Amino acid sequence: MATKTVYQTDPASGIYLFPTQANELALAPGIFNIPFGAYEDAPPEVEPGHVAQRDHTGSGWTVVEDHRGEVFYLVDGGAQYSLGSVVDVDGQPMSYPGWGKVPAWLTQDAPDPVTGEASLTGE
Repeated sequence: MATKTVYQTDPASGIYLFPTQANELALAPGIFNIPFGAYEDAPPEVEPGHVAQRDHTGSGWTVVEDHRGEVFYLVDGGAQYSLGSVVDVDGQPMSYPGWGKVPAWLTQDAPDPVTGEASLTGE
């Protein structure tokens, strides 16, 4: 039975994960059992800091920024942000998965640490 290489994506995000094998169907020569979320065309080569993603129509690949594994902070307040979590930004629920353009409400600049207690005299 023949096999061919296909390219597995995360079905929810379209992010390229790994190459895998599709097996030819025994009763239908020339037809392959391609896993759900996998594609026959190879993703493009990407530079460090980027990842291949299947476009929302499934018809081709795009290259997007990849910030998974990086640390972000909320611009408003400086709290550390966990990728994928939902936070309130100006009354709207917002989330960032770690790939694509970094939204304006996030920064990689850590807030300045508190350097001690303020004196009682205000000095």
